[in-house]
Amino acid sequence: MLTTFGTIGGMLFGFDISSMSAWIASDQYLEYFGYPQSAMQGGITACMPAGSLLSALCAGMITDKLGRRGALKIASIIWIIGAVLQCSSQNVAHLCVGRLVAGVSIGITSSQVPVYLAELALPRIRGRIVGLQQWSIEWGEHTSWTRTVPMVRI
Repeated sequence: MLTTFGTIGGMLFGFDISSMSAWIASDQYLEYFGYPQSAMQGGITACMPAGSLLSALCAGMITDKLGRRGALKIASIIWIIGAVLQCSSQNVAHLCVGRLVAGVSIGITSSQVPVYLAELALPRIRGRIVGLQQWSIEWGEHTSWTRTVPMVRI
């Protein structure tokens, strides 16, 4: 049960990180956001890792105050807000804010979920539990890429 919840979150994390690469070449995306040039697209894409970097640096302090479960609950709420902002984006700035907010959640969860799983797991299976969570991130990235590649036009 513990591994299931850890891997679901990891899979969604991996899927969200890699899904942007599939959308940036779709006609709908390009038209809606005004055919962003390379530098602007790089900025849009970089907003999520920027939010992740900032929050990963603060995740320890957040966890010290709220505990791991509390920090993960807050990160889940932040993730929902980021998803809503991205889905409702009306322009590039709105999309960037949504990706930045979602990145904040990623920074907290990517640093705290493995530690939380390790704390809950039995010592004899601790490595497998944490390894499966990390593997699920890669699986989510791969799943996103393989399912969306046909949409990309070269």
